[in-house]
Amino acid sequence: MKKINFRQWLPHLIAILVFLVLTIAYFSPIVFDKKDLPQGDVASAQAWGKDLRDYHEKTGDYAYWSNTMFSGMPANYTYSPPTPNIFEYISLVLRLDLNKLHLGIVFLYLIGFYILLMALGVKPWLGIVGAIAYAFASYNLIIIDAGHVNKGLAMATMAPVIGGIILTYRKKYLIGILTTLIFTGIHIFYNHQQITYYLMLIIAIMFVVYLVYAIKEKAIKDFAKSSAILLVVAGIAVLPSLGRMLTIMDYTKETMRGGAVLKNNPNGQKEGTGLEVDYAFQWSYGTGETWSLLIPNVAGGSSHYNIGTNSECYKTLKSNGIGGAQGKNFCKYAPTYWGPQPFTSGPVYAGAIICFLFVLGLLIVKGREKWWLLLATILSIMLSWGRNFAGFNEFLFYNLPMYSKFRTPSMALVIAGVTMAILAILAIKELIEQLKDETRKESILRKVYIAAGITGGFALIFALMGGGFYSFSSASDSSYPEWLTDALQADRKSMLTADAWRSFAFIFLGFALIWAFIKYKFKANYLILGLGALILIDLWVVDRRFLGDENFVPKRKAKTFQPTEADLIILQDKDPNYRVLNLTTSTFNESTTSYFHKSIGGYSPVKLRRYQDIIDYHFSKNLNTHVLDMLNTRYVIVPNKETGGQAVQKNPGALGNAWFVDTLKWVAGPDEEIIALTDFNPATTAVIDQVWKEKLSNPDALQVMKDSTASITMTDYSPGNIVYKSTNSKEQLAVFSEVFYKTWHAYIDGKELPIIRVNYILRSVQVPAGAHTIEFKCVDELFAKSKKISMWGSIIVGVTILLLIGLMIRSELRKKNKGDSSENAIE
Repeated sequence: MKKINFRQWLPHLIAILVFLVLTIAYFSPIVFDKKDLPQGDVASAQAWGKDLRDYHEKTGDYAYWSNTMFSGMPANYTYSPPTPNIFEYISLVLRLDLNKLHLGIVFLYLIGFYILLMALGVKPWLGIVGAIAYAFASYNLIIIDAGHVNKGLAMATMAPVIGGIILTYRKKYLIGILTTLIFTGIHIFYNHQQITYYLMLIIAIMFVVYLVYAIKEKAIKDFAKSSAILLVVAGIAVLPSLGRMLTIMDYTKETMRGGAVLKNNPNGQKEGTGLEVDYAFQWSYGTGETWSLLIPNVAGGSSHYNIGTNSECYKTLKSNGIGGAQGKNFCKYAPTYWGPQPFTSGPVYAGAIICFLFVLGLLIVKGREKWWLLLATILSIMLSWGRNFAGFNEFLFYNLPMYSKFRTPSMALVIAGVTMAILAILAIKELIEQLKDETRKESILRKVYIAAGITGGFALIFALMGGGFYSFSSASDSSYPEWLTDALQADRKSMLTADAWRSFAFIFLGFALIWAFIKYKFKANYLILGLGALILIDLWVVDRRFLGDENFVPKRKAKTFQPTEADLIILQDKDPNYRVLNLTTSTFNESTTSYFHKSIGGYSPVKLRRYQDIIDYHFSKNLNTHVLDMLNTRYVIVPNKETGGQAVQKNPGALGNAWFVDTLKWVAGPDEEIIALTDFNPATTAVIDQVWKEKLSNPDALQVMKDSTASITMTDYSPGNIVYKSTNSKEQLAVFSEVFYKTWHAYIDGKELPIIRVNYILRSVQVPAGAHTIEFKCVDELFAKSKKISMWGSIIVGVTILLLIGLMIRSELRKKNKGDSSENAIE
């Protein structure tokens, strides 16, 4: 038996070391300077689930309901109880358990893409370059700054899933199955459904192209076998996450993504569909903005871009008496982005050299891989245009299964991020291999000229004439005086020109290096090293524009939530069971209020559909005080016109935690119900959809003269359990200022009774005469079942992985016993 060939594994170990060094270098302020990176979405998540975390730290238990946002929401997307999932632990190992997810995401980008390139037969040194090209593409770093953690982790696992599929179709079954199983499972665990959808689109295109080639090559049997294997593997990979997926799917039906409840939605959304099309297509990439793949600042970079004191803006501000700190601060966060999106944190930049190599790949790469990479790239760009390519995208929105559940079309460019980098690296691989045949030298050189001419030519056109292509005006320009707008537009123009020259320079350097390699035949590793250095420098410098040293702050300053004077005034209230409406911010797109109070507003793309309807009908245009009262809105934070800060107003009409009503107003359907809230007295009247009539015993008897002695008070509160004491001389309907949801159960003196939805979103119960204890418990029975599913799924996956590893070891030992020193992947 031969000894293990450690030299075979050395390049891979070096690759891991390089990836680790690059990751640490990029985030050196965190590693060495003990700084932190404030992240918007992470902060939002902290606010959303603060009551759940506090409850868990205090009791050790978990709750299924959070009351911090939108008057109450299920905890499915926040701080939900953990489920046993083997892929969680495998992912920790793969990202070296880097305790900061900023580092872990980038490291996983690198490792995942490297695995894909190894599956494609790329040599390790070139694989390192490819991993760098993918990991440091601008969007991949920008989303880390924004705090899109799960998105980043899901994106990082797209490439190795594709790699596993390729290995399986190439009949390297054991390693293909293992790779597909592990990374599909991890990808699903990270739970970003939109990224998963894009991955499925890539796989669907691969499947079609592979099928065409299988028919052409008369290899349908092998294709069918591999496809069947992959289908089984996908089924196994889902098992540990299946329980959580079921709970999320069940919850999603009740959210904005689950479709409309109303037939006459004010936004025009169709009943029973997903998101409303205008809302879903808000963040549509501009058709002209797509040139950012080649020229980063073609559309002005970001909505808060640092243009510095050498900018036309600063000079103009200074000449108008606004210099110094005020002028510098404006230029540090200048609104230079002028594209069609509402705002953006930065462009999707693939890299100038990557674009050049991608075009070269279209010319010199042969076979099936080129075609699915090209088709997926084209689809990615078309999807990203959203409403700017309305005919195509609206057709998909209304007809492609599940597509209407997602928003932000610009995110579709994550597909191009993967496919362009793959084809670019395959171009280098093919270039090196084809040049072994001297007769192909001139043909290859001609194709290099064409690729450089196309990409470099476009960059040169933008550099010389780009200023004449666009107006450089933005919708936000109307907020500024004309003299400042003119300066902003001049800076936007110069940003485009400068970056066009920059991209042209990098393409020229990449072309020159390849030309020299073809002409002078130096070692391929020198070519790879040179291109790798150029790609890294190109991407790294652009990345630092949007995630640079200024983004990292001392940990004491990284604390996102600091109470305002208004917060401190409200928090003096000894009774914490009330709600707050903050009108000094974007009420329904902010999370800070939720960190300190039970908020009427909040920020979540998966808020309950019925609550969004309340916002649309009763809060968006004019605040309906009746609805605020029934939600127990005790305090309203308003702008202080004298100080420019905040002021607190106490709402005398807030109805408290619960109350009895003496009038039931029956309506036919949700449309009538929500309109009835426009003018009603919630203190005396409950508006009820007639579908609930059968749930009440003798409903007519509930409409009685008001019992002035009746009372109902909250005596105990936790996120998932609320207790009230009631006293009433007659049977009455009690209304509670809590959002209705199916996981809540009501008990009177220990006996369960139905919860009736009233006033479109609130809970109510029928309370018999006398003194009673009323208890509400949030019990997610589906989640309890999901834990068992996850546990058994993890066991099945664990056994499967061990079996595959055992078979691989046996296969390798057999090869070595036969004297086979092949370094090919285990089949």
